[in-house]
Amino acid sequence: MRFLLSLAALLLAFPASAQLVVPLTTADGRVACTQGMTGVGRPPSWQPVADPDAPDGWALAETAGDPTDLRFPLCISPQAVTRDFDATLRFKPISGTRAQVAGLMFRAQSANDYYVVRANSLDNSVRLYRMEKGKRSQLAAKEAPLEAGQWHSLRVIAANERFEVALDGKTLFDVTDRSLPQSGPLGVWSQADSVTRYGSLLVSPVR
Repeated sequence: MRFLLSLAALLLAFPASAQLVVPLTTADGRVACTQGMTGVGRPPSWQPVADPDAPDGWALAETAGDPTDLRFPLCISPQAVTRDFDATLRFKPISGTRAQVAGLMFRAQSANDYYVVRANSLDNSVRLYRMEKGKRSQLAAKEAPLEAGQWHSLRVIAANERFEVALDGKTLFDVTDRSLPQSGPLGVWSQADSVTRYGSLLVSPVR
């Protein structure tokens, strides 16, 4: 499944002077982003999950349960299309045999071309990848404690070619990469049979 940008989506860039609450689910419990996948395996199955600590009582989770390692489900929001931003994603890892991953993808050009920051509670690491033609290359990594069953916050600040990443309020690394300078939408990302609940995604201009 391939997600291609349209001109209409590019015109939906978030307001330049205000924080945008990016909906992942609707108030009545429906998926509010566009589903897709990088790699191989069972098609993605993003579903709303009742959670009292999530916006309007609903979190988003990928529920197919396919342990294929090179399977990367994604759900992209056409409401947040930008190049430079300050974004914070709340997430709660629940389960997974191959991975227990939460991911924030950005500057997406397609399902095979984007950046993604992913946090994994199985190996307690946060990594930044460049996905190009469906293949990952690692740009940065840092060990960080990630407890399953607890809410965490993943923050990404993207400004031109510089990316700063923080977990639960602690800056982990910053790195530069010039391979994808174009604007694109943000979204959430998973791997293999990870079951992670995604709560709020807040996006602001870089200050």
